[in-house]
Amino acid sequence: MMFGTGKKGGETTARVITAIYNQMCNSYGKAYLYPIVEALGARLAKSPPNTPPPLQFDENDAAHDMGVPAQFWVSLEYIHSAAKQFDRELWAENRAGSARVWETLIGTGSSASMSTAKVSRLKFFAELETRGEDAIVAALDTLTNHIRWILVTGGESVSAIGGARFFSNSGSGGPYAIPIGHSLEQPNSPAVKLLTFCLRAQFVNVHAALTQQSLSAFWTALSKRLYDVFVPRLLQHYSVTTVGAVILSRDVESLRSVAMLSGANNHTHWDNLRELVTLYMTPPIALKSMLVGPDGDPNSAKGLFRRVGRYSSLVFMSRRADYRVKTAQGPRKSPWVVELLDDLGVQDPADGAIKMGFFAAEQKT
Repeated sequence: MMFGTGKKGGETTARVITAIYNQMCNSYGKAYLYPIVEALGARLAKSPPNTPPPLQFDENDAAHDMGVPAQFWVSLEYIHSAAKQFDRELWAENRAGSARVWETLIGTGSSASMSTAKVSRLKFFAELETRGEDAIVAALDTLTNHIRWILVTGGESVSAIGGARFFSNSGSGGPYAIPIGHSLEQPNSPAVKLLTFCLRAQFVNVHAALTQQSLSAFWTALSKRLYDVFVPRLLQHYSVTTVGAVILSRDVESLRSVAMLSGANNHTHWDNLRELVTLYMTPPIALKSMLVGPDGDPNSAKGLFRRVGRYSSLVFMSRRADYRVKTAQGPRKSPWVVELLDDLGVQDPADGAIKMGFFAAEQKT
């Protein structure tokens, strides 16, 4: 819209221009942009299907959108571009000869009207940004629910080496309780392979829509959500054999890799997990050295107790498949466990309720 500059210093011109500008900001925001952004978040498929995901897939096919289709991100980018174009064409700051709002108000010399117009402009963008953030949080929640759907519902419906159902009876220890003698047909568990494939496809869409700063913030938040789904499930429901530990280690590497796609450095939680997983690959005789260092000093900086924490190390160790043995009186700690705990002079945190809040990603950064 083109405005005449009017008489310099004219308060009447300034008030009219300011009123029109405020009305246009309200109209364009409330009647057009704001409802679209709100609808984008509201229409996301926040709840995943009730049936397990099909874990067999062709990498040449399109990845599952995990409830957040590419059009969601494209629409957000379009709205952002439309808002910037609206601002360039109507406000047009520092565009000499444009005869738009900014130049017209400068010409009138009315500081009061300029201040009022700036408030309208800032309010327009602030309200749009708030709604955009709400939509992005809705996308984050949706992706989190679908991460759980793939990792838990899908991952516990088949074994980590594919094919046979693993959770068909209550005695199963999860996708990493792979008996000795099984061949490792795949480098990753089927659920993690599918999840990383889907997340990489999702990253392409997010990257195209968000600024680098927003992308890093979003993907870091998603990284922590992913960790907070994976780790509690491991510690509360799974046991890990030495064979399963190989798959688990590869899975952690794959998840860490996809979590770092944005280039952000805030991934200490994954780095710690990489170290803790080695507890499942180590023979019992070497665990003390791993926990407190080769000198056997609990205060040494070389052991997991010092680097990752005693509580975390002991809880993770308790998920070893050989941590307990079956007896006529029920499951009992293996002799090597009792000997190791006594030698270290520590109590077993697995004897009581595990403080799962301690293992949240936020506690590790």
